[in-house]
Amino acid sequence: MKRLMLLIPMALAAAMAQPRCSIMDLKGTYAVSYSGWVGVAMTGAPPPVYATIFGVVSIGYDSSINGGATLTVAGVGATDYVVPGTVTLNDDCTGKLNLTPYPKGNPKAAGNETDRFVFDMNTKTIMLTIVANANGVASASLGSWKQISPQPNAASW
Repeated sequence: MKRLMLLIPMALAAAMAQPRCSIMDLKGTYAVSYSGWVGVAMTGAPPPVYATIFGVVSIGYDSSINGGATLTVAGVGATDYVVPGTVTLNDDCTGKLNLTPYPKGNPKAAGNETDRFVFDMNTKTIMLTIVANANGVASASLGSWKQISPQPNAASW
């Protein structure tokens, strides 16, 4: 019986220590940064090249995403993108981004992108990786979204 009485407080403490995330924790404006390798996912394609993404994106109270970013591939040239989408957040602070980025001024060129992430509530940082891209693009990229304001749309790109 003594063991049971000792286990109950420990179990309660462990349950209370688990993070419980909600969209209210996640909403805000973020500085976005990715770096990694991109290439074409087909036989005989050229080798992957290094790419970076940097921008400002907001997550709204309704789980919507909007913002913009600049993509630089192989250090040659840069393309500005509009970045709309949605976020799905689990109680354990993991989740998924469904994005449809497109070059500024060309929404018909929108492609789908899926990112998986972990949200650190203490630092207000989303750590993520791109897991799926549209149009035959393969990516091995890691990213970080650092909250710069708790208010959505506090900055623009």
